[in-house]
Amino acid sequence: MEPRIYFNDGNKIRILKIFQFILPTYFTSFFNTLYTIVDGIFVATFVGTLSLAAINIVYPIINILTGIALIFATGGSAISAMYIGGKNLIEANRSFTMSILFSMIFGFIFSLIVIIFLPEVLSFLGATQNTYNECKTYVLWWLIGSPIVIGKELLTYFIRIDGSPTYSLLLSVSGGVLNIILDYIFIAQFKMGIIGASLATLLGLLLSFLLGVIYFSIKSNYLKINLKNISFKVAFRCMVNGISEFIDQISIAITTVVFNLTVLGLAKETGVAAVSVVMYLQYLFIGVYFGYSMGISPLLSYAYGHKDTNLCKKFEIFSYKFLLFASILACILTNILAPVLVLLFTEKNSSIYFLSLNGLRLFSLSFLFSGINIFSAVRLMSYGKGHLSGIITISRSFVLLLLFLFILPKYLGINGVWLAVPLSEFFTLFISITLNKISSTQN
Repeated sequence: MEPRIYFNDGNKIRILKIFQFILPTYFTSFFNTLYTIVDGIFVATFVGTLSLAAINIVYPIINILTGIALIFATGGSAISAMYIGGKNLIEANRSFTMSILFSMIFGFIFSLIVIIFLPEVLSFLGATQNTYNECKTYVLWWLIGSPIVIGKELLTYFIRIDGSPTYSLLLSVSGGVLNIILDYIFIAQFKMGIIGASLATLLGLLLSFLLGVIYFSIKSNYLKINLKNISFKVAFRCMVNGISEFIDQISIAITTVVFNLTVLGLAKETGVAAVSVVMYLQYLFIGVYFGYSMGISPLLSYAYGHKDTNLCKKFEIFSYKFLLFASILACILTNILAPVLVLLFTEKNSSIYFLSLNGLRLFSLSFLFSGINIFSAVRLMSYGKGHLSGIITISRSFVLLLLFLFILPKYLGINGVWLAVPLSEFFTLFISITLNKISSTQN
């Protein structure tokens, strides 16, 4: 069993102690990112870049499923963590239970609606005659397996705030390793194509989900499922607190459609495949920011629930220093390694290669600003201020991004598509700074 988390005076907190808690969560995020990229490499190598484009076209549906999971996983787990820090385990368990219950209900309703109207949905998302069948095949597996998709995400987050980040890492790594092994078997050996890719992913998620169920059945430190006191009010509070992550996923879904349709008009399916490559690779660096931020989030929530504002400030200062360094390093490494990274997905000297290479280098400018923006949103959510967190998220992932996607391609062509994200992150930075100042005053 993992050791419980205790907070001493802020002056006694050491960097090593912080990283002992953060690293398992960071590696969880990193391995999740790695598995996503490996999936893309297997599909691009053994099935084709057209299939990679098909996955990208239907990914907005997966984003919404993930958003349903994250709105409760992040919002509910942060509230439970604050209650654990304040020694109120009854309310911590209530938040945990309501998050599990209502996320499953919403996920089932969403999946059922999409299955009923699937032809219309795929047409809206931009599926062409060349990609329609593979889009349909891939997404149906995800919709049927939605309880597993949502359950795995929720259990990963709640195991972490239950004081067992290492077990949470084990859960993700086990499922991811199985995913990669099955990718090789189903796609490379059995030639199952896109069906093999979706089946490998779902079976990996199933393993992680089952390990999570086992944890809460026999091993948990604080949290237990209790269906005796169902509360819509508690469920709503968890939703509001996690709204920024839901907005982020919905925004990604909408902007992915806009990305694809814009690039489709500029470079047809080749452009959509290039967008897929860039989006896969950006997860490598965004995963660092997100993994770190979600890793330190329970510490912020525990300290906040314990009313130790001095400790909160020390965590924040350390985080901003770390993310500033990581942001500069990520931008430099992306530009240096871009040719090698793009070659993982496509052949050298192909049209997709050159489009992706140029796109990744322009896109990498966003890494200079996105780390601070992501942490700022997670920080506010950790303190139960999900409404302020949502403002940052909707600015960077939706409003400003759509604005620049609408304006820049008209003047810069496809380069305008790649530069839309860096500019939206840059202007969001000022919003993040302002809201951090406001929330500090409120504290």
